[in-house]
Amino acid sequence: MSSNKIGRNDPCPCGSGKKYKYCCLDEGATLICKMNAFLEDYSMIPKQTRIKQCIHPNKNECSGNIIKAHAIQNNRVLSKLAVNGMVQTMDGVSNLMFQDAQCKGRKIATTFTGFCANHDKTLFQEIEDREFEAKPKQIFLYTYRTLAWHYHKKLEQIKKTELTEKMAHKHNLPGIANTNNYFNRLLDSEKIGVSENQMKLDLFNQCLLNEEYGTVKSCIWEIPYEIQFAVSTMLEIEHDIAGKQMNDLKSIKPLKSCFLNIFPAREKSFCIWSWLAEDDIYECFTQQFIDLSIENRANYLNNDLPRWTDALVFSPRIWEEWGEGIQQALISHANFDILYRQMEDEEQKHAYEYMDTPWDFFIQLDLNWE
Repeated sequence: MSSNKIGRNDPCPCGSGKKYKYCCLDEGATLICKMNAFLEDYSMIPKQTRIKQCIHPNKNECSGNIIKAHAIQNNRVLSKLAVNGMVQTMDGVSNLMFQDAQCKGRKIATTFTGFCANHDKTLFQEIEDREFEAKPKQIFLYTYRTLAWHYHKKLEQIKKTELTEKMAHKHNLPGIANTNNYFNRLLDSEKIGVSENQMKLDLFNQCLLNEEYGTVKSCIWEIPYEIQFAVSTMLEIEHDIAGKQMNDLKSIKPLKSCFLNIFPAREKSFCIWSWLAEDDIYECFTQQFIDLSIENRANYLNNDLPRWTDALVFSPRIWEEWGEGIQQALISHANFDILYRQMEDEEQKHAYEYMDTPWDFFIQLDLNWE
């Protein structure tokens, strides 16, 4: 018998602490052991992929202290939504890849390490310390912060993909050779996205320095009560409300982005579409949106927001009002975007049509609920 052969009663070399016969002796157990080791490493990815940098172009003004900045305002918005300091988000992950709901403290919801303390405080004072009045500078800052958040998230996503691939090789997961092409394609796509966002960020930074706030166009829907959710997202919308193509996701041409910020304010709420003036396709799109009835505007967003983004934050008031059945329906809807796209392409049905949803983001609740 070879001197280095593992005995049945020896500690398993995988490091589980179990005897070899109870762990990796048979092939099935080996696979489970490998997956458990991979998942343990994978749980550390959020910390290992965090990037700390200030995106502001005036680096000489940076405080050097990178903080957790909020993409959605903490004191002005999240504090309205929170109950006992907690909010419900849609940026959780289950089974490594599926979008899921997550309960978080409002002080950590929608945070990213993309600004130093000085720039986070001074740059956004116009929207942090003042009521929203639809001033060009305020609209520019909402748009700029949304772009900064998404740019930063894509940089961290590249690190996450690279690290996940290394972990899969480290633990020699089955079929890893067949996943190399997948990781390569994913990284190529993510790097293209970062490159396109870098060009947008460079333009925004130049406008910021020159105080050219009119470079950003907008369309605003004012809602006469306080809603119970908030959104801050960057979108490349494929088809407008009439069904006309706006962006071809299969093309190598740079995609044209719009930005959407929805939030409650004092006794009212705002839905702000914004875009670069040069991306004039959104002039027509947002006019189509405003031409919809109030009911259809809400329905359009009820249907598409879960498909478009995980940047949704809800008050526990509305989340508990829905109950588990509606909560699970919403989570499922958020994960079926690829299926919906495929069905729409096959049937050539891209124009908006009213479709009931069991959830209503725009329901008006009694704010004295607590």
